[in-house]
Amino acid sequence: MMRFFVLFAWLALGAFAQQLTTRQLMLDLQRGQAYLNGRPIALNPSAQVVGGRTLIPLRELARVLGVSLEPINHGSWGLRLGRLELYPSLGLARLDGRQMALAEVGQLREGVLYVSARVLEAALGATLVFDPMQRLLILTYTPDATVREAARPVARFATEKLEYMIGEPVRIVEYSYDPDGQPLLLSFTGLEEAYFTPGEKLITLVVTNRSGRSSEPFSRRILVKPEVMFSARDYALRFFALGRTFPDPEVLSYPVLTADRRDEAMPLLLSNSPEEVPRSGVLYADVVNGPARLLVHHLNGMPAPARLVLLATNVGTAPLHLKVERLGDVTSQVVALLGRVGLMEFWLAPAGEQVRLEPGQTVALYNSALLAPGQGLNLMADLRTSGQVALAVAMIEEALLPQLTNEGLASLLPLLSNLEPDATHIRGTFPSAQRSLRVRLEGSAGRVVIGDGVHDPTPVGVDALTGQPVRLRGSYGITYQIVLEGAQNTVGAFSPRGGVYAGAIRVNGLLQPVPNNGVLLRPDNPMIFFRERHSDRVLIEFIPASGANLPVNLVLYRLPELEARP
Repeated sequence: MMRFFVLFAWLALGAFAQQLTTRQLMLDLQRGQAYLNGRPIALNPSAQVVGGRTLIPLRELARVLGVSLEPINHGSWGLRLGRLELYPSLGLARLDGRQMALAEVGQLREGVLYVSARVLEAALGATLVFDPMQRLLILTYTPDATVREAARPVARFATEKLEYMIGEPVRIVEYSYDPDGQPLLLSFTGLEEAYFTPGEKLITLVVTNRSGRSSEPFSRRILVKPEVMFSARDYALRFFALGRTFPDPEVLSYPVLTADRRDEAMPLLLSNSPEEVPRSGVLYADVVNGPARLLVHHLNGMPAPARLVLLATNVGTAPLHLKVERLGDVTSQVVALLGRVGLMEFWLAPAGEQVRLEPGQTVALYNSALLAPGQGLNLMADLRTSGQVALAVAMIEEALLPQLTNEGLASLLPLLSNLEPDATHIRGTFPSAQRSLRVRLEGSAGRVVIGDGVHDPTPVGVDALTGQPVRLRGSYGITYQIVLEGAQNTVGAFSPRGGVYAGAIRVNGLLQPVPNNGVLLRPDNPMIFFRERHSDRVLIEFIPASGANLPVNLVLYRLPELEARP
């Protein structure tokens, strides 16, 4: 019996000693410190970061890892470390037999040969992990790792407790590991951040290392009791990040909030018809004086490349100034992208330039890149003039374009005909580019409806090229400034009603894409766009995106108590 015990202990110690042959070098690049298997060591000289690469002194690395550094031809030619050969006098190196310049793998600095950490990883069959937050580099080396099969990782996790209520957040403690120190990819099945049906739940984890080896499945069971902590809707309102959608089949049953409405005096010039431009010509034109907004949304329907230009002419008798206060544009063949990205570009654009216009002078305020056939452009600009300025939007095929100077474009403009609008899209000048609303949420949930023509009146304007009245269905190009009073402990969610929607919204100056990726489609899956815990006032700014479908609902929820997630 004693003999068996001694033999068992010898085998166990042998296996343990073999495991300890793995050496882990940690470099704290922030402080210039080094650790071997967790203990401080000195590298002389120390590692350096040069041109974004971490360079480690070759001889010091071989010393601390216990790796053989072999001379080639007694050292007169070069050195060999694992699969790496270095020939400093020739300025050459070989990695796995492939020749490359020495500068690709390292540097010779003040007589010391340094090698990139990434190259050392490949040369030794080691594992390299970099933590950018801590600026910590970890190189894990196991002798004979280049010839032996990578070890299999081990999956491990635990739940905070074994029983949960419906809608109670589930906290996971994950402590999987890889014997060789390789980073791991986690794959859970059956895990949800909260469960909304009672019963036993099986959670399983499989981890995979960088070598492609996966662990055995590791599972734990929890019990979800029938008692309710949060419904699916209330859980989402409390804990979901901005930009996430959640199920709420009751959206359309919530009352429409009464709003105090005021339209500001700032004209909107909209050029969207014909949306697909069949030939060169003027798409829209009108005269402005003071602040104005321009929204342009067109596709090149010609068989040849073309440009879209925006020209401004002083039609008064005195010099004036014109300032581009903000301008955003985007080109794409995907219509949904035009509206969303165009809005983001507009809101994030810096202040533009101011130009002086003499009487009768014409300047090109905007000249697009060449638009391929089928390619679209979305342009939104806020302008301010100190006198009467005629604005003209035109699309001109490449063959007709003069030299791209103000004089050349000004001489071409009178030769272009006005294009007829199509039967579907809108162009015209509307009296207000800004609609201010003031609302208060009195109950537990309510809606602000935008672009339906009933709760939100449709703006009426005039097509300046034909003199015909036009209605701005969808309120495209109009900024809705919505002040929510009594906003403490409220959550806002965006719900499409008219079809596919992709755009952006701004809350208290912070911009939120709608949605973060893709599009919104279902009214009963709204997207959270703000959560206010403290302030009693929230400012929402919304511009309906070109190419998106209106109307939409801005759904406001009040929760009796907003809690931080455990």
